[in-house]
Amino acid sequence: MFSLYPTHLTPADFTFKIWLMVGFSMMFVSWLMYRETGGQQRNPRMIMKVKKIDYLLILNQLFCGMSMVMKLNEYHIVSVFFSVLCLITLLIINQRLEIHKLTSNSFTKYFIRLSFGLYTGWLLCVFAFNFVTIFVKNGVIESELEQYIVDLGVICLTFAFAMYYSVIKLLPTVSMSFSWGLFGILYQNWQQPAYDNYPILVPLIVLFAVGLLASGYIFYRCNIKRVPGKVMEPRNSTSIP
Repeated sequence: MFSLYPTHLTPADFTFKIWLMVGFSMMFVSWLMYRETGGQQRNPRMIMKVKKIDYLLILNQLFCGMSMVMKLNEYHIVSVFFSVLCLITLLIINQRLEIHKLTSNSFTKYFIRLSFGLYTGWLLCVFAFNFVTIFVKNGVIESELEQYIVDLGVICLTFAFAMYYSVIKLLPTVSMSFSWGLFGILYQNWQQPAYDNYPILVPLIVLFAVGLLASGYIFYRCNIKRVPGKVMEPRNSTSIP
């Protein structure tokens, strides 16, 4: 579907395999939450977190599926609309989980941060190339220069938000998954560029390098925060154990 309306941000096919990792990690986290909210090992703090999420995760998956269905049927504007709803519900879920506080050494916390971080970063990248595809399909932009400016502007803005969100929420997986998307876009532009007159390789390389550096820096900050968390975390903490 993406090959029908190529842009500077069209990623290589292998890039989409990250959905497998996101899907399996989200299923595993759902099982962890289910395990700690039922049976003999019921965790009151986990129950409180799940209640805060309420039905948002179900809505999130509905919006994600609808975005894919609309994309396959070439309703690109509707697809982007559902992508935005999917992203908004995910950001609300992250906020209600207080995901920036889940940095202590805990198996459950680790996978919550891993899966939701991967999902968030990838959705931001998906939004970028979904959005610019609208312009190509509807013939809004006629010249290659205008398309180059739009594509570059969209990827820079979404990248900036992804890095900002990754830093304030201490989620290196957000920047890592977004960087994976950048790598796919970079590879596609290296092998089969959509445009010859205005190559976008140099800006993509810069963004990819910054994304990797940001991921390493945020991961370092998380490790620093985990060390005292193991000893000093209060028992009456409202974070997920």
